[in-house]
Amino acid sequence: MQNKLDFYIHLSGKLKELQRTGWIRKGIANAETVAAHSHGVSLLVLLFAPDYLDKEKCLKLAVIHDLQEVIVGDITPFDGVTSEEKGQREQKAVQEIAQKLGFDELKELFAEYETNQSAEARFVRDMDRLDAVLQAKYYDDNKRTKEKIFAEFYNYALSHTNKDEAVTAELFATVKKL
Repeated sequence: MQNKLDFYIHLSGKLKELQRTGWIRKGIANAETVAAHSHGVSLLVLLFAPDYLDKEKCLKLAVIHDLQEVIVGDITPFDGVTSEEKGQREQKAVQEIAQKLGFDELKELFAEYETNQSAEARFVRDMDRLDAVLQAKYYDDNKRTKEKIFAEFYNYALSHTNKDEAVTAELFATVKKL
């Protein structure tokens, strides 16, 4: 039990400090952390998950979707790491985290999220992108950036969302008007 708690302290503490790379690239001081982002995704899931989805599974996916970043960091397309290499690093990190926490379900949840193999995984991935869009809006509105970034993040997220999910489409249409 103590080993799990010791690792949890390390994992949780580092996620609460690890700033998201995309915001750092945009020159944002005291940028959002990975833990804050995961909290935002979880809250969006609570607020907007359609009734036909398994909300508990959605919440689990939202909480764990970026845990591996505590080991591999927040790798973006601008970091010169191929998608294959990123995937391998993340899979290895998930294996390590699952083993140290005694949380085998983490491996299954992470695989489901990464492969988009369920409606829940696709919805949570959309909320992951929407959270980034809303954070960009927050940064713009609070003059935390040198240039406006909302449109860039909105357009990228919209081009990578599940267009068949009615709730996602409605959310993005509403957010565009903000």
